[in-house]
Amino acid sequence: MKIRSKAILAMLALIAGCQSTSTPSSGGESSATMPPHAAGILSDYSHLKPDPNREGTWSYVDKTVDIRPYTKLYFDPVKVIATPSPEQSELPPDVVQRMSAKLLASFEKPLSPAYQVVSAPGPDVLRVRTAITGIQAVKPPLHATDFIPIKALYDAGRAAAGEAPRIEEMSAEAQLLDPQGRIVAEGLSNRKGNKTLPQHAQITWQDLTAITEHWGVLFKQRLDSLRGDTR
Repeated sequence: MKIRSKAILAMLALIAGCQSTSTPSSGGESSATMPPHAAGILSDYSHLKPDPNREGTWSYVDKTVDIRPYTKLYFDPVKVIATPSPEQSELPPDVVQRMSAKLLASFEKPLSPAYQVVSAPGPDVLRVRTAITGIQAVKPPLHATDFIPIKALYDAGRAAAGEAPRIEEMSAEAQLLDPQGRIVAEGLSNRKGNKTLPQHAQITWQDLTAITEHWGVLFKQRLDSLRGDTR
């Protein structure tokens, strides 16, 4: 099992700006062959388009909304959406809080100093809604401190059983709104990590931080693009 919802971002998906309907190149599982499912916070999954250059990413952008004047961002509390699991019905509140804090920190760091993250919405503030989705809770090891009690492994090579190596995987959704509440962009993304793990390895916060930090950098780049800042 894993954080799997193959239909599901991230922030990078939020502002990927993909309105193109071109077909992704062949090879492996393309994003075009895995349509998104309504799993989280987005308003309309039917208008999402696959990113031809980024597997597992779908997005929508309303190009009629001008956000160039805005450099302040308010992040709603992160939603952590779990799917039913026979091992554990839900994540402990402290785990949800830590996952939320890690995700937000990964996005806030690259935004400075070009953007200001504020503590409340306002007439000159863009609002960002985010969710981590498809999580299945498991019982944590005794006395564990850095482990995340979730099923977060992806089978390398799609091996269903045995001792095939695995890599960590994470999915998320996000939505960007202007001060009037109009949706500027929204999307979803599934991101795999960059290292292999033993079949039954426990996932740590550091394992998933590599994924969220990647999203954070891309979020800033895509936000710049939406605002017409080519630096």
